[in-house]
Amino acid sequence: MRKSILIFSLIVVTIVIVTFCAREDRYSTNMLLLENVEALAYGEIEGPVNCLGSGTVDCPHTFRKVKYVMEGYSFEDLY
Repeated sequence: MRKSILIFSLIVVTIVIVTFCAREDRYSTNMLLLENVEALAYGEIEGPVNCLGSGTVDCPHTFRKVKYVMEGYSFEDLY
């Protein structure tokens, strides 16, 4: 009787530990993903930028709401 209670207790403890570790890994993966997205989004605009009009788009230089944001593009960066 004691042996079966001990085995049952060990199984329950093992399930709890595995469940806790699995949830913790999932959370850290999400944080890593968010940090990567922020790192990729930061500093995307390197060339000249022109902001025109009045609208709902944020200008990266003046942080005002504008209608158009025009960025320069160069093929030199590809090689």
